[in-house]
Amino acid sequence: MYKNFASAHWRKLIAGVAAGVLLTGCAMTPNGRGGVLMGLDTAELFGTPISTFRLRDGTEGTLRKDPQGKYSIKLSQAFRVVPLANAITARVARVENVGERTVVIVETQERGCAYRYEVLAFQGTDVLQWTVGNCKDRPRVDVAADGKSLNIDFPNYNRLSRMIYTDNRLLNASVAVPPGVDTRAQPFADDALRGTGPAIATLPGSGNDSGRVIPAPPAAAPAPAAAPKAGSRASARARRQEPSARTATPTAISLPAPRAAAAAPAAPMIFQAEEIKPVVIDLRK
Repeated sequence: MYKNFASAHWRKLIAGVAAGVLLTGCAMTPNGRGGVLMGLDTAELFGTPISTFRLRDGTEGTLRKDPQGKYSIKLSQAFRVVPLANAITARVARVENVGERTVVIVETQERGCAYRYEVLAFQGTDVLQWTVGNCKDRPRVDVAADGKSLNIDFPNYNRLSRMIYTDNRLLNASVAVPPGVDTRAQPFADDALRGTGPAIATLPGSGNDSGRVIPAPPAAAPAPAAAPKAGSRASARARRQEPSARTATPTAISLPAPRAAAAAPAAPMIFQAEEIKPVVIDLRK
């Protein structure tokens, strides 16, 4: 009887360990035909975590590499993973909260392409995924002061190829180069996807608005010359020269200030933009 009890105990323990392995080591990945493949999550069990990031809701995501060298992203509360199928290297370059989502930009390298970028917009277990890049430059990434949009700028000769993430969409447009931006800079952006080159002063509290330049403060007015003491030779000489000075200087006439014209509203920046369709992933399925 004791042997039967011990064997039953060990069977339950082994079953519990197996269930734990299945729960933590399972993953569902897209099969490319609208379905998913259920399999063992080797990256979770035997792989290497590269880095973690935190989403707006407080949960965490992890960039991992499995023993075969494949990269993927997994959220702490989801079984399904976001594969980075063609990446031979990967790193999380930027994480920003934009609107209701957390935008994660992952820099990858593919065969024959030194710089490729996965733009991932997370909201809970709902993910929007875009692949962008020109294979030769890091982009400059700037978040709007109101936190509702994000620009991803690549140099394109004498223009910028700009991708704008806003309202769950990614738009692509060609825009003029702002003052102070050198499209020939190598590298165009640093590891954190911020502009390289001389630092540009930004307005206080403007976040990443690197295009706003603070003008230099006006030069201080020269101090007025000390008035000559009464009775001195300089005072007498000044009195003798005073009439001619008045003659040489025209009398200033005070005119009523003109009524200020009503400020015209700023013209909106209009450019032709094309929407890039995302890959939509539901990590609950």
